[in-house]
Amino acid sequence: MTKRYLSIVAIIAIACFSLSTVSFAQEAETAGTKFKKFWQSLFKYPVKVTEESTNVVVETGKKGTEVVTREVQRTGEVISGDVGKTKEFVTEPVTGTVDTARTAVEGTANVPYKAAQESK
Repeated sequence: MTKRYLSIVAIIAIACFSLSTVSFAQEAETAGTKFKKFWQSLFKYPVKVTEESTNVVVETGKKGTEVVTREVQRTGEVISGDVGKTKEFVTEPVTGTVDTARTAVEGTANVPYKAAQESK
């Protein structure tokens, strides 16, 4: 009878040990995954910053090109005798430049936030 109880206790002890080992391994894997994700996002962040910065530069360049294109168009209209376009000839470069600068500042300010969101 004692051998039987001893065998049952041994089987229960082995089962508990194996279950605790599996649980510990699962916990270690979860911690390893978090550690891995941290390092991946740490290395992805500079890449995302570069991508977002490039997007800001491209957008700012587009806006600047649009301003110059409109100004050339207005200059042609005023020179050809359309004096009614003189107001736009004077005001559009200023408003276009302000809009371009606003786009650049907003884009630059949002780069770290967007990069952090996308690197997750």
